[in-house]
Amino acid sequence: MAQQRAQIQNPNQNIGPERSGSCATVVIIINDMAYVVNVGDSRCIMSLDAGSQIAVCSRDHKPDDEQEKIRIQAAGGKIYRTQTFAKAA
Repeated sequence: MAQQRAQIQNPNQNIGPERSGSCATVVIIINDMAYVVNVGDSRCIMSLDAGSQIAVCSRDHKPDDEQEKIRIQAAGGKIYRTQTFAKAA
């Protein structure tokens, strides 16, 4: 229903499943352990030593990454776009 309303209100925009996606990063800290979960085009980094260093805490979920491509296809998913197109200013 919401998709249909959006399409009626914005007839010149491409609104639909080919434009859908998910993105989230969640961190839960219990005692001295950090649990990190990320989905989609998101990442988690952590500041160490008062900001003088960083730690990468997650792996990007991008279909142009070979391991992610294999995981998506093994789960029955399809990859239909791996490029980002920017609008001209």
